[in-house]
Amino acid sequence: MNINKKKLGIIGAISIISVILISVFIFTQIGPYDKNNKKGIVVEIPQGATTSTISDILYKNKLIKNKTMFKISVKLSNKAQHFKAGKYLFNQTYSNKEIIEDISSGKIYNDGIKITIPEGSTSKEIVSILVGQKLGNEESYEKLISNPKEFYNQFKFLKEEDITSLEGFLYPSTYYFDENASEKEVLSVMLSQFNKVYTDKLRDRQKELKMTIEQVVNLASIVEKEAVLDEDRPIIASVFYNRLKIGMPLQSDATIQYIFKERKKIVTYKDLEIDSPYNSYKNKGLPPTPIASPGIKSIEATLYPEKTEYLYFVAKMDGGNNYSTNYEDHLKYVKEYKDERDRLNKEK
Repeated sequence: MNINKKKLGIIGAISIISVILISVFIFTQIGPYDKNNKKGIVVEIPQGATTSTISDILYKNKLIKNKTMFKISVKLSNKAQHFKAGKYLFNQTYSNKEIIEDISSGKIYNDGIKITIPEGSTSKEIVSILVGQKLGNEESYEKLISNPKEFYNQFKFLKEEDITSLEGFLYPSTYYFDENASEKEVLSVMLSQFNKVYTDKLRDRQKELKMTIEQVVNLASIVEKEAVLDEDRPIIASVFYNRLKIGMPLQSDATIQYIFKERKKIVTYKDLEIDSPYNSYKNKGLPPTPIASPGIKSIEATLYPEKTEYLYFVAKMDGGNNYSTNYEDHLKYVKEYKDERDRLNKEK
């Protein structure tokens, strides 16, 4: 009995030691590659990369010690489905857990030239921003913007017959570009972002409305330029739909502004007589192209407008609008706006 107890004791001790050694091994394999080396290492995770592909990239860059243990860590974390493509900045002090957390949360490392395109920017304004940051030249951009065929291989949606320009499709957002990026590469990134934002759900809704993608973006660009408050966007969209339905000109000052090289402070009655296809006071229907790059809220407002009978709207001093179904009420609101504006100007 004593001998058996002794054997059991030895086996128990060996088991405990084995567990400890295995635990230490696992801990070291999933821990930092080198806890003293904080030198940054940038890695790029490709779109659609598998856990195996990611583990190969990390192992090659000496960020993980053991590919198998990394895969196990990923599986236990249940975060593989949340992994996001992009560049990531790590160093050898990162554990497997920290690396997995960054990739699953999309903590992307942005380098290069930072470019911010505001919502409602025209293609000319976008080009001015890009060239101002020494990213390409104006002539090359203008040629590409006026020739969507250059991008047919990458973006099938541009093949629709009524799309004659990239105006409106260069999505407003913040981007980071390599200083040596070509004009086509830069525009492709913006088009790619539009294609991502314009989801299948929005495309299905577009088809329900029996509209083309160009018509949606075209009208959304006008809504973008006319709206100040988000809550007004769907109502403004409804006004324009109501006008189109009865064959009434859109009568949008925003389309008049698009005619000029530089935005005017006030659109005059004389401006409304300008002979241009973008003069929505003289011409019925939508202008030949969008007049700016709309943000997602204006696109959604165009696809999901409010149901109203309004035909007119005029700005209020607080940024919102007064709406009306007839011209007489509209004129009253116009007078209210002018009186309030004049009163505030006198107080300055």
